[in-house]
This record gives sequence, structure tokens and C-alpha cells, in this order.
Amino acid sequence: MTGHQLKLVPPPEQDAHDLVIVTHGFLSNGRSMDPIADQLSDAGYETLVWEYPSLRGSVLSHASRLVRVIRESMVRPEIRQIHFVAHSMGGIIARAAISTSHIETFAAERCGRLLMMAPPNKGSWLTRMPLGPFRGWFPQLAEMGEHERSFVNQLPRPHVYEVGVLAAAQDWIVSEPATHLDGQSAHTTLATSHQRLVQHPTAIELTLRFLAEGHFDAESSVTEPARQLTQPEHQEVPREEATRRAA
Repeated sequence: MTGHQLKLVPPPEQDAHDLVIVTHGFLSNGRSMDPIADQLSDAGYETLVWEYPSLRGSVLSHASRLVRVIRESMVRPEIRQIHFVAHSMGGIIARAAISTSHIETFAAERCGRLLMMAPPNKGSWLTRMPLGPFRGWFPQLAEMGEHERSFVNQLPRPHVYEVGVLAAAQDWIVSEPATHLDGQSAHTTLATSHQRLVQHPTAIELTLRFLAEGHFDAESSVTEPARQLTQPEHQEVPREEATRRAA
């Protein structure tokens, strides 16, 4: 992957419609979000998969590029509202981009909902790894530190966007308590792993429900409370590709 790339799926023929910006997490790429992006497109959303080189650059540097996408979308008259669906570090990038774009101040009527999957809102266990002289190579890890003065713990929370959070019960990257965000509209935990959450059928169904209705509906039979798993799921973290074709 050589830069920040987009995969855009336009909605069916219609005038006013909603846009969903979808982005992935650390050590991943846009293809990991294809299953949920396909479902969003089928539901009638204009769906944009925004990809970034997660092993390079800071959260702020990626957010500054996402801001450009947000501002371009803000002036499109056919877009009613702009939503976000983001996994892991992608959720922090989305939060930073929402904050620095000032969309909540200048275009509050365009603000929709932010669905975050396993976001390190209070930091990530990954930041405990001893990197020694290589620490400067991964500024994003420092930004997601668990201490109260880290970037992620100082990042303003959205005040117009409704926030929904899906956590994974068997997550060795982000603890369940760290996924919570003050002011969140909805939060639930599914019996799966950090990486598999984005392709979990229930997670996809709850994402669609939250974007449409603003809640997960805890009484529904499709929700899954956190359950103990006696053995951790095998996690395969996809390697980041050097290049990717923008569909």
C-alpha cells in the first residue's frame, strides 16, 4: 500500500442518501472490512472504504487525510448524513478526524452515527510491548497509551455524533473496559476475538441496526452478551500489503 486509498460503492439510483465511511485497524487493511461494507451497500448506503498504511505514520497524520474526505463529503448536496464504521485504531482515527474537521460545529445536521468495533478508547495493551530503539518507528502506539495523558485519553469525545461500541469478549489487544467512551449511546460485547469481530454476523447485524436506529436493542435475540470462552480463538492478523488496488 503506497498511500491513503478509497474503495467507493455508490448507492442505487436515488437522490438524497447517507454516506458511510468505513475504515480498518492496526496491522490490517481495507479488505478486512469488505464483508460489512458489502452489507452496508446492500442496505442502500453509499459506502466508502478508506484505507491507510497502519504501520506508518501517526493517528493524527492519518486523521488529517481523512478530514479531507469528510470536508469533501460535507459540501455534497445529495449527502444527508455522514456515518462512520471503524475497527480498532481506525475508530480513534475517525474520532480525531471528526474533531479536527469541525463537522460537529459547522455541519451538525450532517452528523450521523459512529460505530466503533473494539476501539482502544482508553488505550491498548499493545502499548505495553517493549520496543526499545524502535519506539520512534511506531508513533501510533505511543498515541494509544493507557496512561491518562496519552493522545487517545486526551482526545475530545464526539458531542453531536451518536456513538455505538462493539467489544470482543476474547480480545488480547484491547480490553473490554478500554472500549467504553463517555457519552456512548450503546455498548455491547460479543463472544469473539478482536480480529474476527469485523466479520462476525451478529456484529454486522448490530452495526446496521445502530446506523439505522441508534441502538443495539438488548432484548433482541441476535445480541450476544459477553460469554467466557475457555480457550482463546486463534487469531490471524493479516499482513499489511505493500500495494492495494482501489476498486
